[in-house]
Amino acid sequence: MNFGHKIAITYGAFVVFILSLVTFCVKQDDITLVSPDYYKKEIAYQEEIDKLHNTSDLSSPINIQKSAESIKISFPEELKGSKGTILFYRPSKAGLDIEVPFVLADQTEQVIPTQTLAKGLWVLKMNWSNKGKNYMKEEKIIL
Repeated sequence: MNFGHKIAITYGAFVVFILSLVTFCVKQDDITLVSPDYYKKEIAYQEEIDKLHNTSDLSSPINIQKSAESIKISFPEELKGSKGTILFYRPSKAGLDIEVPFVLADQTEQVIPTQTLAKGLWVLKMNWSNKGKNYMKEEKIIL
């Protein structure tokens, strides 16, 4: 095999590689936007900054503990009586997102079973209010 044949084989392999990459990318159907209403969410971003600031001013941080069968979220004592939601956001597939409402009446812990959640990366987006103040916390977890 001479030098010209080697160049032709290398060029052919490169073309096949590029065509297979293009075919793979074109056939992906489950590409979703991060959020279908991203423009509205960008406008309301200052509210999120204020919520995060309120959360950072708490007397103690919010603790998230993961076990094999549940996620336990511990809130500071000052947040008793809070109401809000916990969104289990799945970045890879919007159809798997789950929203769980919660009320911290007399307790400061929320336990959520994880048996129904798919394995992989999840983002917990917690939004709640207490005594007229709004709070927010986001944390990535891997199940």
